[in-house]
Amino acid sequence: MKLEVICEIPGQGAKTVPLLFVHGANHGAWCWKEHFLPFFRSRGFPSYALSLRGHGRSEGRESLDSFSLDDYKDDVYRVMLSLKQKPVLIGHSMGGAVVQKLLHQYPEQIEAAVLLASVPPGGMLWDFLRLLFTRTGEFRRLSLFNRGKTDVFPVDLFLSDKATEQEKKALNRKLQPESFKASRECLMRVVPRKTVAKVPLLIIGSDRDQMISKKTTLSLGRFYQSEPVIFSDMGHDLMLEADWREVAEQILAFLNRNKE
Repeated sequence: MKLEVICEIPGQGAKTVPLLFVHGANHGAWCWKEHFLPFFRSRGFPSYALSLRGHGRSEGRESLDSFSLDDYKDDVYRVMLSLKQKPVLIGHSMGGAVVQKLLHQYPEQIEAAVLLASVPPGGMLWDFLRLLFTRTGEFRRLSLFNRGKTDVFPVDLFLSDKATEQEKKALNRKLQPESFKASRECLMRVVPRKTVAKVPLLIIGSDRDQMISKKTTLSLGRFYQSEPVIFSDMGHDLMLEADWREVAEQILAFLNRNKE
């Protein structure tokens, strides 16, 4: 199955670890293209973003609902094998669940990892229920969108109130339905209880994230024994927020620390 991979490569002579970005539910490689890929390329990092099968310009859209998190894991692993060096994996939301699966199965082939607003190891059932009972209208529209019953996505679940109406409409045009199977699996445990992070790990979240709560991100940190970085007044799509650069700078500092 052909996968879309977007890359931003520094000028000749760059000798640093590649970054591989893994998008979350309803997204594609495009979500990294506007800000993160050029930012890290300009800092000397070969930067790659794939669209998981059935997403973006990758093949498989007609079979989307049958794809699992393990299928997505296999997609990322394929791209990993095509790189010349062990990559740093950067996963957002559902992509964070995929990265955790790779960390569990292939730790020796990964340089480091970053989890952004990530699904936690035990699954996001509690966040799902919180959304169901506190944001009922948006939850219903999300369900209809994923079933192809409406073209209108509840983008307030992904962006903070700093986003303009124009930015919200632009994001709505790019978002797509997500696999029913993979979405269901995000509610359940994604890695075993005794999983240990064997590589440097950075965990980032936001106190205004409507999808993954601050409480969930803190529990993710406790699981991996890594103190999370919690940003204020940002939404779920940290890489698309007005203050995206603050998140990118935090990741850059982590990369530089682990290069020394």
